[in-house]
Amino acid sequence: MERSVMYVDITAFAVSVEAVREPRLRGRPVVVALQKANRSLVYASSYEARRAGIHRGMPLQEARRLCRDLIVLPPNPSLYAHATQAMLDLLSGFSPIIEPVRYGHAYLDMTGTRRLFGSPADAGAKIQREIRERLNLEATVGVATNKLVSKVASDVVKPTGLQDVRPGDEERFLSPLPVHYLPGVGKATLQQLAELNIHYIRELARIPLTHLTQLFGQRGTQLHQWAHGIDPRPVQPPRREPCIEERETLPEDTNEIPVLRAVLFRLAERACRRLRQEHLMAQRLSLELRYSDGVETKGEMRLAFASQFEHEIYPAAEEAFAHLLTRRVRVRSLRLGLKELKPMVRQLCLFSSPEDERRERLLSALDRIRDRFGEDAIHYAHTLALN
Repeated sequence: MERSVMYVDITAFAVSVEAVREPRLRGRPVVVALQKANRSLVYASSYEARRAGIHRGMPLQEARRLCRDLIVLPPNPSLYAHATQAMLDLLSGFSPIIEPVRYGHAYLDMTGTRRLFGSPADAGAKIQREIRERLNLEATVGVATNKLVSKVASDVVKPTGLQDVRPGDEERFLSPLPVHYLPGVGKATLQQLAELNIHYIRELARIPLTHLTQLFGQRGTQLHQWAHGIDPRPVQPPRREPCIEERETLPEDTNEIPVLRAVLFRLAERACRRLRQEHLMAQRLSLELRYSDGVETKGEMRLAFASQFEHEIYPAAEEAFAHLLTRRVRVRSLRLGLKELKPMVRQLCLFSSPEDERRERLLSALDRIRDRFGEDAIHYAHTLALN
């Protein structure tokens, strides 16, 4: 049975979702970016803004110079997450095997669904129609025998097309396209390929595997396979390990250690409060830093013992932070995750510490104050650098 993989891409997702709430934005040059940051970058743009030369990752000041009528909206992650979940709920009616990629993007394994929905192209058209009618959004759909070709197929027919690449036509479809269509081929790789006078995928396909591995290491093997339309990766639904996550994007990118530690403590404080609300304890934490140039660093650390208290979890988070902060580039956002969750257990201790008991009573009092007066009713001294 031939594999059938579909890639669904909501057109200009963040801006399109905002336009559903505010129809006046339709047909206007719109970008999503932090307006108060000194070096804010464009997170997303409408196709009207793209026609003016504005693209993702461009400094907001430059985007304003290119388009005087530009409308700038602040990021709204909760809205994007809600809209993405609505899209995934819709797609689950077509396939049980769905791999979300990011907001508004997902792979579907459509193998064996022909009797239910017809040909892959027919199923793609139905998905586009339902997204339009039920979510008031437009989608681009690529259909092929693997993830790579389905993703590229959706890219070549943006903003609202449907491309069906028949089995056996993968390499022929990719051949005339520029190499930047291959996922993960960024500026550095493009420059290396240009130095070899390689600009199209058909030219990359002619390079022997041994030469590519000499130039790019293990990455060369992947480039060789992709240039020939080969991609054995399966569509993998995400593993849903229970996790409590807190994320914060800084008003301005910074590399000031006191400010970053204050943000980290605030994340730990909020995450631990959620642990106590749900009567849980965490045994492992993860930390992710995202820099102003888009680079991400991630790390995990196992706690000495399960806990739900800031004074026990924050030191481990601070240690993970010290290991990850190895660049001089400014930090844009932090994400703290608490994992290996387990029900709270009260253990009797023959030598319980009066100090520990006082801390627990203090945290309980702080929780009650915030329950009554709101999260900003009281703050730790650790977060003074943010005020």
